[in-house]
Amino acid sequence: MRMEETPIIAALEKYISARTVRFHMPGHKGGRILHNNIHRLLGRKVFRADVTNIPDMDDLHQPHGAIQAAQLLAAKVFSAEHTYFLVNGSSCGLQALVLATCNPGDKILVPRNIHRSILGGIILSGAIPVFFVPEYDREYGIPLGTAPDMIRDHLKRQPDIRAVMVVNPTYHGVISDIDAVAAVVHNYKIPLLVDEAHGPHLGFHDRLPANALQNGADAAVHGTHKILAALTQGSMLHIQGELMDRQKLETALRMLQSTSTSYLLLSSLDAARAQIESEGRKLIDKAVGLADYARKKLSEIPGVSTLSTDRPGIFRLDPTKVTILVRKLGVPGFWLEERLKQHYNIQVEMSELHSLLLLISFANTQRDIDKFAAALGSAATALRADSHAAIAAISDKLLFLPLPEMAMPPREAFFSPTVSVPLENSHGRVSAEVIACYPPGIPIICPGEKITPETVEYLAAMRDLGAHFQGCYDPSLQFVSVIA
Repeated sequence: MRMEETPIIAALEKYISARTVRFHMPGHKGGRILHNNIHRLLGRKVFRADVTNIPDMDDLHQPHGAIQAAQLLAAKVFSAEHTYFLVNGSSCGLQALVLATCNPGDKILVPRNIHRSILGGIILSGAIPVFFVPEYDREYGIPLGTAPDMIRDHLKRQPDIRAVMVVNPTYHGVISDIDAVAAVVHNYKIPLLVDEAHGPHLGFHDRLPANALQNGADAAVHGTHKILAALTQGSMLHIQGELMDRQKLETALRMLQSTSTSYLLLSSLDAARAQIESEGRKLIDKAVGLADYARKKLSEIPGVSTLSTDRPGIFRLDPTKVTILVRKLGVPGFWLEERLKQHYNIQVEMSELHSLLLLISFANTQRDIDKFAAALGSAATALRADSHAAIAAISDKLLFLPLPEMAMPPREAFFSPTVSVPLENSHGRVSAEVIACYPPGIPIICPGEKITPETVEYLAAMRDLGAHFQGCYDPSLQFVSVIA
């Protein structure tokens, strides 16, 4: 097939143009006589394309037609031997990788800044996580990359580890030396799995490194919707080499992915692949140029700086992720995010204690950057005279928690009887849930880990400063679930 072809979209167009009388799911029958609020918002056209796995449209779980052709084209573009389209987001792809590489009781080496969905895969598989703590930037309060020597030291101490997972790039765009990490991991004849959810654009511009598979990884998951032009939840999983059990991986994907496949998501993946293949250099060049312009504009605001490659511990940096240090403004990033949204109608990707994060893509404009810089400058001026600036006072020790003791495997904790206790009374207990600030979704405490006084202090402080939590039963974090 020619690379510019989009097989799934072609199949959809053929089906829609045939004006088939639909006696199959979904119930809206192509949007006929819908007349409800979603129809008024989106119009009928999107419903015409919302079909299911009828014979002419192929089957994601056993592809042989349009989906298979689209996945083959994607594999060529992203340098994979096999590519799988994901309609349940990057999360299900990461979980499938854990299930495909780890049996119950097997150890998997993972960074502490994993997305909580990977912990879900660990619970499902019964694997035992061996955590390592990546380097941290103390001023920004964010995790950096994965050093090859750190992986080597852990594998030397625990040679029974069955797989290694790394995050590259990080949410903040920090890129590790994956080529060197892969060489270390492959010395032990085990697979290197890469959460590359924030890097589907790697390899399409000279300011960016090659992607994980091009650098020797055995598997990588792309959140295609995060950076490229796919619809939300549209992602891809790419594999290569003999260390990945393809049959086991496909079985895991069939378990985790919906059988009611969304062809809106599949067609958007098909289109995103074709677009980045034909226009990737030009599109990423635009995004990088806008990000450079944003850094220049933000440098003109007193008290504001942006993350750059000249900081220790950064191998390379994805320039399209702009991390803004707001520590000197005297208020938490959470508070600033809310102010920008309420007063200026601007929504950032993420706020943390001392920073804001902007994800800049080729769909942004210079006008977007100008509006943001002006709003942040105005907010900064107002904040310097704000009597509430004292709420930012939080000691550095709360940003760098030591790894808690694992009292039992996460799967055992998940299936154990639990009770709910006030957060302030939970120290010394064993957590029954994952608690993560979201975004970025990095676990602060995992099921099976002992809750320390430092953890309680950190969680209470983040709660009081307005952080948003996910994974826990009580998102207000007044109470936490612990093993009974």
